[in-house]
Amino acid sequence: MIPPAKACPIVVRMRNGQPEVLAFVHPLAGKQFVKGTIEIGESPLEAAIRELREESGLQVSSPLTSLGVFAVGDSAQPWHFFKCMSTALPDTWSHQTEDDFGHTFTFFWHPLSEPLNYDWHPIFHEAFDFFAPRCMTAFTS
Repeated sequence: MIPPAKACPIVVRMRNGQPEVLAFVHPLAGKQFVKGTIEIGESPLEAAIRELREESGLQVSSPLTSLGVFAVGDSAQPWHFFKCMSTALPDTWSHQTEDDFGHTFTFFWHPLSEPLNYDWHPIFHEAFDFFAPRCMTAFTS
């Protein structure tokens, strides 16, 4: 059985001429990207917008564009990726989540040109390998 699909909003910015992607440190599970389960009756886009608000406190102010769907992990769970451009977010901040037991997530920016290290769960390596090249093409084309 395939587990429920996930929505993954990818927030990207340019910093000193280099594209970066928004990420956070989960207090119990290391470095991650925003993602969450698509609820019954919810579109993947609606879930991406909701998850971004719940996990980071951000309200979407620019359009999200689909980067596609990729099967992640041993269970081939479908993740729907959406890109959102940012121009005015701080370099770092903390947010107490509305879900996930009220954990406080610390947000930071990861350069799209740098691979992920061992601090990241393997599923996020898979996700990054899928979405990073798709985000980079927006800056090179």
